[in-house]
Amino acid sequence: MDGIPSVSVIVPIYKVEKYIGRCLDSIKAQTFQNYEVIMINDGTPDNSAKIAEEYTVDPRFRLFHQKNSGVGSVRNRAIGLAQGEYLVFVDSDDSILPDHIENLYKAAYENNADIVCCGYCCCDEEGKHFRTSKIMKHNGIYYAEALYGNIIRDISIRRYLWNKLFKKSLFVDYDLYFPNMLFEDTCMLPKLFYHAKKAAVINSKTYVYTHRKSGITGFNDKRCIGNYLRANEEVERYFADTPEGEIYNKHMLYQRIKTALVTYCWLVIQIFKLRDAESFKENFSKINRYLIAPMPHTAGAAQDQAYEERRGSGKTLLKFNK
Repeated sequence: MDGIPSVSVIVPIYKVEKYIGRCLDSIKAQTFQNYEVIMINDGTPDNSAKIAEEYTVDPRFRLFHQKNSGVGSVRNRAIGLAQGEYLVFVDSDDSILPDHIENLYKAAYENNADIVCCGYCCCDEEGKHFRTSKIMKHNGIYYAEALYGNIIRDISIRRYLWNKLFKKSLFVDYDLYFPNMLFEDTCMLPKLFYHAKKAAVINSKTYVYTHRKSGITGFNDKRCIGNYLRANEEVERYFADTPEGEIYNKHMLYQRIKTALVTYCWLVIQIFKLRDAESFKENFSKINRYLIAPMPHTAGAAQDQAYEERRGSGKTLLKFNK
């Protein structure tokens, strides 16, 4: 590969030998060519890494190995290795349509956006399509604090890494690292949106998410509720420490109520799937404690000057594309 790539595509690899070929083929078929692919083998015990090795004949595909450390560690390492100005995250059991990177990059370049979000569709483990996302009601360009109030809080946007493009500088300049826990993206996305000055939402649905029955979203992991609550608690603490803590407080309250409702629903599903009464009691108590805990103390509204300096000339309104 000649020169520096514009986009770095990050692909974690762990127990995905059934899917990794489909994933990497879809990246190789992109209409946008100025990219690199950083594949991190997180100590997978199956043949996933051997399959990924075959793609390194293309110099844009680079494979790195490490002991099993979790997806948070993988992403942190990959960001450090990335040469591109922009980052795209593709889970190794998913795939992307040929114009996925081109659409995201074009929206970022033309609008000078720090984050670009697109729609997605879902398929089953055999690759058969069964659902398309409804993200598009917020199609447009967003500035400053409107990002959290109008995008990340909305359930149609979701706190997913994989249907978005990010400027690498959001991670580097603000010293943001993924925690090693489930729902690490739930914890990270609000922080990224907070530091972004502008984000774009486009109406293409080019990411293909594979719904695996054995995955976290299949509700078969009793750890998921506790980790999801921890991720949201971290978001509350992070925003409470910002100069705009009081401004965002109403969003945090909304988020807490929504999180509690979501996890209560998960709990009902889990009791039928796992039939584990002890786990049910433990998680029920965790949700109740989370819901009634005092909101973190905010930094207050006394830092208006710091707020204006960081955000710049009050450009906080939402602007829609025609």
